[in-house]
Amino acid sequence: MRLILLILITSVLVKASTISLDEILQKLRYEHPVSKSIKAYEALYKADNKAKSSREALQLITDGSYAKPDLDKFGYEYSIGVEQKFMNSSVKESLSKSARYQSDAEILNLKHDFLLLENDVRLLYHLNCLDKQAIEQYKASYLSFKTLYTKKEKAYKYGEISKKELLQLQIELDRLNSEYKHIENEEKTSRNNLQSKILLPIFEESVLSCKDTYAVTEKLVINNNEISLQVKSLNKKIKSAQSDFNQYDSIFDSYTLFAAYQDEIDTKRFVVGLSIPLNFTSPINEEKRAAAMHKKSALEYEKQGLRLERESKMKLLEKRLLQSYQNIESVKSMLNKYENELMPLIERGYRLGEDSAIEYLLSQREMWMYKKDLIQHHKNYYEMLFKLYSILEIKD
Repeated sequence: MRLILLILITSVLVKASTISLDEILQKLRYEHPVSKSIKAYEALYKADNKAKSSREALQLITDGSYAKPDLDKFGYEYSIGVEQKFMNSSVKESLSKSARYQSDAEILNLKHDFLLLENDVRLLYHLNCLDKQAIEQYKASYLSFKTLYTKKEKAYKYGEISKKELLQLQIELDRLNSEYKHIENEEKTSRNNLQSKILLPIFEESVLSCKDTYAVTEKLVINNNEISLQVKSLNKKIKSAQSDFNQYDSIFDSYTLFAAYQDEIDTKRFVVGLSIPLNFTSPINEEKRAAAMHKKSALEYEKQGLRLERESKMKLLEKRLLQSYQNIESVKSMLNKYENELMPLIERGYRLGEDSAIEYLLSQREMWMYKKDLIQHHKNYYEMLFKLYSILEIKD
């Protein structure tokens, strides 16, 4: 019996195990499908770049025919040989660099997307913790009011209060119960939203720690000197375009050597040849050089636009973040006065019969509205904070 009880207790503890934000992020970086795909793409691009820089395979060339010339001899003829294409060393180097820079840019873009995912998880973690806090606060208010209603119900039986006052309290109790269920549903929704981003089985049976939420501060200390992943990606693309430009700046991009043995009816010969494309006979390379140059210019302008947009959004979000902080402090101050100074007086007046039930209920509702506003301002603060983190590409 003791063994069964121990197993049940252990299973409950395992199911109720808490998980912190750092633990979630660590799991994301090692187990999330997007993280695994980035590692797979890195291996893919590495192998692909090696393939592009490798020498092309040797080609075997054969042909055969039956000939009957105007001579007395006739019969079969054949030829067998090999052909090898060699890239111009400078062109090959440019091609290799272009491919490598382009794949590096793609990986940086994927890492940027994953960083946005991490900040989405941070935000949803905080929102769910705030919803849990709302449930706890509302539950305390609901149970307190329910205790009051029970006392007033007894008072009604003894004829100490009117039927009207009891009905007012009963309607308010029903309203509180309905709103409590609504808040519970909001918490479940925010939990599901977080799960939809995490996509890890371990999260389903875990309870959020919520002891590691970020503090609300008036001024953030942010190191904004590091080059962003998006800018790094554009820098790689610019280098790739420059390598493409260099690729087409050569007299020839490749040459082909071939050797063959030919056995004809009356002749046997060895043939050695060289094939070189004459790029100057076609405008294609000049057009490709121009395209590479325009691509580089477009990427430079894109980087400039990204920098300006980043600075503009950063300033806007910093202002909104400060506004959210000021709203939090303002509501906290009002709630503190209401909860610790005004409400005790109202409750005392209601107990002594100096204030009506309606006055008491309206005061209770107004106090709860302050609490709801405070939680909503916290949510707005964290939304601005993690948007700012995403723009600044802050990882931790």
